[in-house]
Amino acid sequence: MSSLSDNIHVLARQEAFKDFSYFDEETVPANVGKLIPLQFLKPTSAIILTGYIPENASRFSVNLTCKTSGNIALHFNPRLDRGYIVRNTRLRGSWENEETCSPAGSSGCIFRRNSYMHLMIFCTNDAFQIAINGEHFCSFYYRLPLADITALEVNGTIEDIRTRQLNLFVYPDPNICRPSRTLILTTEEPLVDFLDVPITVGIGSEFRVGASLLIAGRLKLLPHSFYVNLQRGKTIYPHPLIPLHLNPRFLYGNSAPYVVMNCWNNGTWDHEERHQGHLSWMPGRDFLLTIRCEYEGYTIWLDNKMIGEFKHRLQSSIVDTLRISGDVVLYQLSMN
Repeated sequence: MSSLSDNIHVLARQEAFKDFSYFDEETVPANVGKLIPLQFLKPTSAIILTGYIPENASRFSVNLTCKTSGNIALHFNPRLDRGYIVRNTRLRGSWENEETCSPAGSSGCIFRRNSYMHLMIFCTNDAFQIAINGEHFCSFYYRLPLADITALEVNGTIEDIRTRQLNLFVYPDPNICRPSRTLILTTEEPLVDFLDVPITVGIGSEFRVGASLLIAGRLKLLPHSFYVNLQRGKTIYPHPLIPLHLNPRFLYGNSAPYVVMNCWNNGTWDHEERHQGHLSWMPGRDFLLTIRCEYEGYTIWLDNKMIGEFKHRLQSSIVDTLRISGDVVLYQLSMN
């Protein structure tokens, strides 16, 4: 009986491989649970991993382990049995604060049983950028230095693992990552479809004095944060110029929510501004966020109440892209 089920499993894997469009001929086979030595990691380093997720898969993890025993710089842990993904760091044998997120992508759940997956971990100056099946999925800010990382380790219910390491100078790299759907926002028509977060949208008309951007959506039930960038350029690396970075943060317990505003210029973040006070962000509730470009700066409105303003540090006219990421569901984007 076991030989029959083994044959069925092998056939299922072969069929799944036929549907896999991201096979990388330069990858080499690796074993589950064995350390795979890595060359020295630096910004522009990339690790590619492919593997088969079997029908009985419950969870697997991809770890970047360090020269200090017990330290893991990145623990990326899809839990198919629970429907979420954990990201974390382990320091001196103890786990730090974990970050969790939904495994949803632009075409449904990004990890499916009985299918192959392509995972890329790209190193920037301050974070790991993670792409799944050719689309950027999430970031994880460094908690341990890149120089400490020595090996890759894959555990759990995943098979036919193959890996390689390379350098990239653009991320997402169009030769490896397929460009996501091209969305353009104009004053003529709002966008209401294909608004899965994270999202990158081209702005089709100049964002100048008098322009308003309206973002209608819903805060997720257990929000940590989200951000809205008005930026120039669509790449994550090299880093785009960002005239406005708007980042609401929700801290439970004794802290009230607050909004961070900043701009990215000359290769670094400028000094940030924090806007506190009563904000009517409610988990699970709908909201309308409006960003107005005024003569001296941007004003930020939540529903019909102004919650902050940010003086221009870069010309608003350079903005050609809107990027939104984090714990929100989007209903509509519009400009007037």
